Amino acid sequence: LLMGMAACLCSIPAMASGTQPFTVVIDAGHGGEDPGCHGDRYKEKDVALGISLKLGKLIEENCKDVKVVYTRKTDVFVELNERASIANNNRADLFICIHCNASTNRKVYGSETYVMGLHKSKGNLDVAKRENAAILLEENYQKNYDNFDPNSDEANIIFTMYQNAFLEQSLSLASKIQYYYNEKACRMNKGVKQAGFLVLWKTSMPSLLTETGFLTHPEEEKFLGSEKGQNYMALSLFLAFRKYKDEVKQAHVLPADSLESKPGCKENSLAGASSVTEESEETAEMPKDKTETDRDHTKEKTEEPAGYFSVQFYSTPLHVTAKPAALKGFKADVVLNIGKSRKYFSGQFATFEEAMQHQKKLRKKGFKDAFVAGIKGKERIPAGELLEEQKRAAGKP
Repeated sequence: LLMGMAACLCSIPAMASGTQPFTVVIDAGHGGEDPGCHGDRYKEKDVALGISLKLGKLIEENCKDVKVVYTRKTDVFVELNERASIANNNRADLFICIHCNASTNRKVYGSETYVMGLHKSKGNLDVAKRENAAILLEENYQKNYDNFDPNSDEANIIFTMYQNAFLEQSLSLASKIQYYYNEKACRMNKGVKQAGFLVLWKTSMPSLLTETGFLTHPEEEKFLGSEKGQNYMALSLFLAFRKYKDEVKQAHVLPADSLESKPGCKENSLAGASSVTEESEETAEMPKDKTETDRDHTKEKTEEPAGYFSVQFYSTPLHVTAKPAALKGFKADVVLNIGKSRKYFSGQFATFEEAMQHQKKLRKKGFKDAFVAGIKGKERIPAGELLEEQKRAAGKP
């Protein structure tokens, strides 16, 4: 099993150049006899396809230098192995796999995005096992996947020892997707996670799998199943893609500066989403380009006082105050109440590079999830956003 995985590391992705268009493969999860998960009204395969086609249309209409390839455009079953082959054969620069989530707890909702890596929790393992089970519908799945058993916890855990060679780029896009899900579609941000997905295993380029929301939550199912909801999700994915592609074009992909986005809707909860879904049932028009809106939003941001970089290294519920021992000798220079949590930040740095060095110190001390963020006033913003503001202020492209 591990030898087969290691062989994948030998593949090198085709990087977009002046003569070759940037190629993105959009993969609508499940399809045909594989419905995926479902809610009371909608099936995962249909919602995933709807969002995928809308995302592709936005890219095709607004990014003329991008080639869009779909693993499926209709309700057909495509083997997981074949989905990766489509991406590799097209020498893709990016692979985006779109899915919906499910839970036995109908109160669970929110969006989360996965990259290839180690299972950090049983929840991550369960999601990967459910999505990987699609191979059981394939005739020669044992041969195609080196005798991998999708029902075995042990097999799934061993499988995740394979590390994505493009982890940094994948994390960068994943964090952007989560940010825009929250900012534009009012989805609760469940974060960027790592797990072992077979569909990502053999892709030789930055790749990710995004769980757009839970069809088992009645309100979220209503949102994701609606034309308007799918438009919002597609727009969020498009904005994240465009930002990532622009960074690639400049040969500088910003690191995944935050696994959490700032609250873009009231209380970062489904209350914000409900305000969208309760509008007129008429189809929301997909904006062809949000450039003007983004420009206005950027203008508002640049009028605020200059910010600084800091490292978020600890978090507690609002009703709990961190004890000094828990901070392991690091001073909390800034403490912010965000959503239902109290976030602790260490250091105040003028440059992103200084903050990154401090982040390394914190991680060596045991704060493995420490990340660099931007601070403006009493608000946390993505470090990449603050970095771009600094570049504009300095007159840099």
